[in-house]
Amino acid sequence: MSISPVLDVQQIIDDAPFSPAQRRSIGMVMAISVFIGFDALIMAISAPAIAEDWGTTTASLTSAIVASLLGMIIGGLFLAPRADRWGRRPVLIGGVLLFGVMTLAVVAVQNIDQMIPLRFIAGIGLGAVMPNTYAYGAEFAPKRRRATAVTVVGASSAGGGFVGGLLASAIIPTFGWRSVFVLGGILPLLLIPALLRWLPETVQFLTLSGKDDRARALLRSIDRDAVGPVDVPLVMQDHRRGEKPSMKLLFTRRLAPVTLVLCVVFFNAVLLILFLMSWIPSVLTDAGLSTGHAVAASAVCNLGAMFGGVGIGIMADRRRNPSRMLSICFTIAAVAIVATALSIGSIVVLMVSVFVVGAFAIGTQMCVNAVAAEIYPSWLRATGMGVLSGVDRVGSVVGPTIGGALLAAHVPAKTIFLLAVVPAIVASIGMAAVRWVAPRQVENLMSDSEDPTPELSGAGDHLRP
Repeated sequence: MSISPVLDVQQIIDDAPFSPAQRRSIGMVMAISVFIGFDALIMAISAPAIAEDWGTTTASLTSAIVASLLGMIIGGLFLAPRADRWGRRPVLIGGVLLFGVMTLAVVAVQNIDQMIPLRFIAGIGLGAVMPNTYAYGAEFAPKRRRATAVTVVGASSAGGGFVGGLLASAIIPTFGWRSVFVLGGILPLLLIPALLRWLPETVQFLTLSGKDDRARALLRSIDRDAVGPVDVPLVMQDHRRGEKPSMKLLFTRRLAPVTLVLCVVFFNAVLLILFLMSWIPSVLTDAGLSTGHAVAASAVCNLGAMFGGVGIGIMADRRRNPSRMLSICFTIAAVAIVATALSIGSIVVLMVSVFVVGAFAIGTQMCVNAVAAEIYPSWLRATGMGVLSGVDRVGSVVGPTIGGALLAAHVPAKTIFLLAVVPAIVASIGMAAVRWVAPRQVENLMSDSEDPTPELSGAGDHLRP
């Protein structure tokens, strides 16, 4: 009996050269990520100037920062997973539109009470978009470059924060803090026509949705020779087995351990990042540094994240087991945080240490996204990344809240930085544990075919010790 030929969609993407179509698509989500980074840090960048304009303290602006982060939790938990049912493209474009409009609207506010709901709604848009940029990058990149592609997307976010910090330090003295929100709102909105024109849906989603003609056309733009002119059926190895994407599947017996460990890592990594990034300008200003030096330190931290994220991603793609390396990177971040606490009196040493913190705290978290995206199957990837994003946003609420409380209590800057060592160490331990729980889930999956929980896509090869 003859066997009908089929085309494995993921295999085609993994085996094909990195085509211009893939580069263009990933370039589009990189552009989105730049504005995510700008908007996510816009309150931290503007806080000292807003406090001065309104005659209040930076600690009093905590509620606006937390409102944005609460919105990101809701967007990550409830809107980002919709991309597994509606598609990556509409969620990405809709989210950009939402946070662009809400950021621009801040220009008209006159007090903190008016700002809070706008930042909350903008946060919902950011929460919907952020995890899907990682999922999108993972699906368009071949396996051999997947970690690099995902971390480059994340590094673009850090790049947005870096450019935003530089722009803020240049334009706030002349045009005021509202000018930063004008840029943070208009620029994403100007990107939308380009997204409508050049941001395609992912091949994986099109295949799983039964839209084979569109999927085949996109595959031909990636590798015409692999697809050919004959309409051979397309398949995905990590098929659904009849299930619909849902958060419940992430906490089934087989996926629960790795999901829970990743939740610990994401929570602590982002608590660390937002604890530092939300308050670096304010903490350093209170420590006696000029506003220019304090904002520059925030920008340098993001610059470190850009270089660190890309470098760590390249190294991860060359390793069979990147989780061990990422655990070490979080430990290096902890050491750099201690160095930062001890170097506040020296501008040069301070800038070097915050650069290293950005490289090994923020940069490592970018690569953790690549590992997480590799673990979950494509049809459950946006749900998995959305839930992890929602969990890490809880950390992002806790971090700035703790920072604001410490500032209000006039805790010394050195002590504030030293406290940030704790989540760095916890993230390091959690990342070391991923290499053990993920392979066991693969083995359990292979030994029990009656449980209809989803299979792990690629985790067995990528994370096995």
